[in-house]
Amino acid sequence: MECTASPAGLLFECLDGCGRRIVVDGASGDLTIIDHGDRAALHQASNGGVDLHPTTID
Repeated sequence: MECTASPAGLLFECLDGCGRRIVVDGASGDLTIIDHGDRAALHQASNGGVDLHPTTID
């Protein structure tokens, strides 16, 4: 995933054709999914102190 930083927060985008786009709010840290993309794809990304890792649900 590629990260684009702005004063408002961080935009993470999958550039491998998945289409996933996620925003992390710079003030609150809230995560908003803009586009789910391929829900089966696992992603990792980081920028400064923000790390996104794949998770599992039991």
